[in-house]
Amino acid sequence: MAPFTATTVAAWPLAVLDTLERRGLDGDLALREAGLERAWLAVNPGGRVTVAAMGRLWAAAERLSGDPAIGLYVGLAAQPMHLRILGLLVQTAPSLDQVIDFAVRFQALVSNSVTVSRVHRPGAEGLAIRTLDGTPVHPCALDAFIAAHVHHLVRVAPAGAVTEVALCRPAPADPRPWQTRLCRQVVFDADADVVWHDRARLHTPLPLGDDDLSRQHQQLAEQALAELDRSPPLVQTLRGLLRVRPGEPPTLGELAAAVNLSERSLRRHLAEAGSGYRRLIEEHSAERAAALLRGSDRSVAEVADQLGFSDASNFSKAFKRWYGVSPDRFRQS
Repeated sequence: MAPFTATTVAAWPLAVLDTLERRGLDGDLALREAGLERAWLAVNPGGRVTVAAMGRLWAAAERLSGDPAIGLYVGLAAQPMHLRILGLLVQTAPSLDQVIDFAVRFQALVSNSVTVSRVHRPGAEGLAIRTLDGTPVHPCALDAFIAAHVHHLVRVAPAGAVTEVALCRPAPADPRPWQTRLCRQVVFDADADVVWHDRARLHTPLPLGDDDLSRQHQQLAEQALAELDRSPPLVQTLRGLLRVRPGEPPTLGELAAAVNLSERSLRRHLAEAGSGYRRLIEEHSAERAAALLRGSDRSVAEVADQLGFSDASNFSKAFKRWYGVSPDRFRQS
């Protein structure tokens, strides 16, 4: 079986970076410690980064801020687009019941490092978040996701929709940040991270609910999920590893070592998936080229040079092969 490495959407490191810099802290230092590149994140927030890189970023953020509750503030500052299509679904869901359904159904669009499910108890409906075996997730990452969920509900749902939050993390010396920013009733050292909702409010229409928009967003989410499913987990993992080092792609041997395979085994797995090392590198170059043209005012020659092409003419030929149009036409459109 091909190896699996968990990834998360690239908008999350941007939210961490923004929170650090609002506090006057060195966000670039945190990114360097995580092995992430600001320029790539800025032009590709819908891309994926490895959860291992995110763990390093969270560790750096906690150390630089000296605040074990930093994840809460990242989650509270997160906008719907930090959750990508899932964020739009939450904003337009007609009821709290559907908000919970969407979170369960489309969680993989945000991160595939956890499973999300519905749990029940008298008078309450819970959204349970559990990490995958062998996939360590930093506690601040879970705080951020839960805080974002609660904060979005504060925007769209009646007061009192969240009745309790259970967290696996050990009880902190000062629990007040969690109690004031999540819910008065916070339980630490729990068996699972669960956000509990008032069952009596599940089907109350939400003020910002919009059936038509919600259906449109569901179609987009289904398409995005299908695209994610079409890419084998190994290919998704390798793409994430390439994105962590956009300026200096790892060699085949380095990629193989990162996923605990020999080079020969990695070649075989890629061939079985209809891919290969050269194809991954070319796909990565195509992705970076489009991102740089969209997100910067660099000339075509400058983009070509940054991607390692000998001249703008060769880059333009490759770009037209990738996208069917010239770099200039792509930028104009």
